[in-house]
Amino acid sequence: MSQSRLKYELALLFDVLVWGINFPILKVALAAMHPFVVNLFRFIFSLLVLGALHAWTHRRDRTPFFEPLRTHGRAILLLGLLGYVIYQLAFIEGVHLTTSGSAALIMASAPLWTAVISQLRGYDRLNLLGWIGLLVSLLGTVVVVIYGPRALDFSEDALLGNLLMTGAAVAWGAYTALSQPFVHRMDPASLTFFSLLLAYPILALLGLLHLDAVVWADVDATIWAALIFSGALSAGLTVAFWNHAIRHVGPSHTAAFGNLVPVVALVAGYLMLGEPITPAQLLGGAGIIGGLLLMRRARRMPLPS
Repeated sequence: MSQSRLKYELALLFDVLVWGINFPILKVALAAMHPFVVNLFRFIFSLLVLGALHAWTHRRDRTPFFEPLRTHGRAILLLGLLGYVIYQLAFIEGVHLTTSGSAALIMASAPLWTAVISQLRGYDRLNLLGWIGLLVSLLGTVVVVIYGPRALDFSEDALLGNLLMTGAAVAWGAYTALSQPFVHRMDPASLTFFSLLLAYPILALLGLLHLDAVVWADVDATIWAALIFSGALSAGLTVAFWNHAIRHVGPSHTAAFGNLVPVVALVAGYLMLGEPITPAQLLGGAGIIGGLLLMRRARRMPLPS
């Protein structure tokens, strides 16, 4: 293995660790703030990191700072609404209402929806084995949604949280599929920065509407540390690492690392929050990950554009 390839794989392992730990860490911040207020603050740190990365890129390439908006402004706006408004609202509410382990397992189904939308858009083909993997992962997601902790009673908030996380997984899968053509037309950090920048006013407005409900005496250094971690790392630096890995080691190889996120999240949720790991979660998670591995094995080359 070349040193360059090893560098990107180590970066992907860092992504997996951060994203897995992010689920229980977000629960810490959500204990003191409304979900929309959490988004209000954590994405400030995301914008600072992604903005710095974009500034470095445009200075290196000697391009105008707002060049991506001039050339692809409409697409960036639509991707921002999908990936940072629809997805993030469903994600933060879902994490708030369900366990971090269930949330991570359900989010592991996002590549499913990427595959379906890519198929419809003509980016990928799936053979029979691929469709079998798709079905297995979908069934695994259903098991986690219905039989996760606190979701046995259909009146429990956890069931709503699981359904919201499923919606978040669909939205993120769609965002990933629809952004594929643009990742190769501009720097990935720039695309991510401007997508979030255009979406942030909506996130900020929703957060400001709930700001008066925050008991600031309960917001200590631990809460701010959780917000910085979730914003600067989980929704900032790691996104840049991930997108650059897609360029250098390929999308399929990169996506395979995402299958490790639920494992990290389940263990982190158990160690940090004492969340139980149920047999249904293990069964559903095995179905999601097993189905995704079948899809990776069966994936064909992308259709020529």
